[in-house]
This record gives sequence, C-alpha cells and structure tokens, in this order.
Amino acid sequence: MPTANSYKELEKLLRQKLTKSLQIEVAQCVREIEKEKIKEEVYDVYSPTIYERQMNHGGLIDDENIITHPVVGNILTVESRRLDGITNVGQVVETGQGYNFDFAYSGRPRPFVEKTAEELRNTNAHFTALHRGLSRQGLDVEVK
Repeated sequence: MPTANSYKELEKLLRQKLTKSLQIEVAQCVREIEKEKIKEEVYDVYSPTIYERQMNHGGLIDDENIITHPVVGNILTVESRRLDGITNVGQVVETGQGYNFDFAYSGRPRPFVEKTAEELRNTNAHFTALHRGLSRQGLDVEVK
C-alpha cells in the first residue's frame, strides 16, 4: 500500500481510493437499483400492445443506456440515457412529457429516477457499496 509523507499526499491517496470506489462499487450499486426501479415503475405498470419493449437489448434497463459520469468533486452521476433520435426516453418516461402517443401511460410520469433516489436514501446501499470499495482497496473503514 502506498504511503503518504504529508497530509496533502494522504488526502490525494484517499481521494484516489474514494474516486475508484465511486466509479466501481457505488456506480454498480446505483445502476442495479435503478434497473429494479425501471422494472417496477415502468415495465410492470402495463404491457404495451402497440410496440415491443427493448428491455436489455437497447431499452431503459440495458447497461449501455445507464451511463455513469466521471466523478467530479466526489460526486458520481448516473443517468438513464436511452435515446430515440435526439429524445431522451428516460426523461420522457420520468416526467411523462415529450411524446404524444395514444396509449394508457402517455403523459403520465413514471418516476424511476426519483424512486431510485428514495431507495438509496432509505437503505443507504450506496454507503455500503462505498465501504465495500474502500475495504477492497485495503482501507479499514468503520461506518457509524
């Protein structure tokens, strides 16, 4: 394990480990919870009759459409980015605005992002993932 010869070096080492944990363990945790919420809030509420859902093959729960943005200032951003041309389908589904199709849930929000954040607040799963990531990197971290 690297050593630090000053508080500045120690801070740099800790930030590197924190960033790595956010990018790996926390990102995966948030991605999985968001996929659960997409299933519950979007896919489970009705079965489409006009179109076929893409699901894991280009749909909202496809890992390629759940983007993690680099950590800036110890903040990780996770975004559902399933595009239909230039339209962000995730945003349309979340807000209920952006499409004018004639089907049961047109114009009705299905707030999977909001529900993901709520689940994280209620369970602290992201803190557990962060702890796991820091421990994986050799830090003995105690959560209180």
